[in-house]
Amino acid sequence: MENDFSLLVSKALSGEASEQERLQLSKTLKDSENNAELYNSIKEYWNADVVLDKSLTENVNDKIWSRIHAIEKKKSVKRDFLLFFYRAAAVVLLLLTCWTFYYSRIHSKHLYTYAAQNAVTDYILQDGTKVKLNKNSSITFDSSFGEKDRKVDLTGEAFFEVNKDVEKTFSVRAQNTETKVSGTKFNVLSDMNNGTVTVALVEGSVSFCTDRSNVVLHPQEEIIYNVASSELSKQVTDLQFNTAWTIGRYIYSNISFGEFSKKLEHIYNVSISIDSKEIAERNITASFMIEQPVEEILSALENELGFKYVVVDRTIEIVKNKGLIKKRVRYIGE
Repeated sequence: MENDFSLLVSKALSGEASEQERLQLSKTLKDSENNAELYNSIKEYWNADVVLDKSLTENVNDKIWSRIHAIEKKKSVKRDFLLFFYRAAAVVLLLLTCWTFYYSRIHSKHLYTYAAQNAVTDYILQDGTKVKLNKNSSITFDSSFGEKDRKVDLTGEAFFEVNKDVEKTFSVRAQNTETKVSGTKFNVLSDMNNGTVTVALVEGSVSFCTDRSNVVLHPQEEIIYNVASSELSKQVTDLQFNTAWTIGRYIYSNISFGEFSKKLEHIYNVSISIDSKEIAERNITASFMIEQPVEEILSALENELGFKYVVVDRTIEIVKNKGLIKKRVRYIGE
């Protein structure tokens, strides 16, 4: 069968095939895709390498058949190479996949969050650092904490007593600022409502860093940084006002009622609106315990400032109209 096909091909390519043989070859090629592919390959090689000789006789068959074997041998080598290549690629891919999985398991970072909601909450980090979180505040850090450095992201307010480690800096990040220490006590307030970051130092030293500045604080000093304007002020402060919340009391001295209302919003997680600029600009001094409800605090100030307030869900509306009867729609703590 093999010789019959090679003979037909040889006669067809040499121009010696009869009409019947050409028809037979055509039928053979139609019936077998393999034969058709092989014929086209032989024809391509034949046209490229062989000058047709009309005197070709019995040697034509031998030449064609030798070409068939040569082509088949080349295809076999190519198939063996591709098979080896694919197997090798599969092994490499498997090893790469296993390594990627192993690396991701070992080196992937997990985030952890410590939070305080309705009460001041104490935490101790892996390095022994003590953190006291104010109401509605949180810190977040990843699983690499303590390996090369010690970084936490702060939302709200926290007091830190950092366990000293000169080789691993402790950093508090808040609103694109970074407060760096090796071991010290300090308070950080990240006020999102006012767009400010306030750092007050109790003992040791800290470095307060922004995109534009790097300022060192000493004990009894305070930095107030305006995020929007990049303005920074440094001053000596009374630490009692910055850290009183850590012992259960809030103290504010000579502060505008508008600014004071922002403090209450953060502490009690409420929204406060004041419809009178005159009332908002009045300065007050206030001191209250952490467990006191916000209504009790406002009630103590309404006669002094001449306002009434309405509580709806978690929103407090403060108005100047003295004739308005205070209506308790819903208590904040409910």
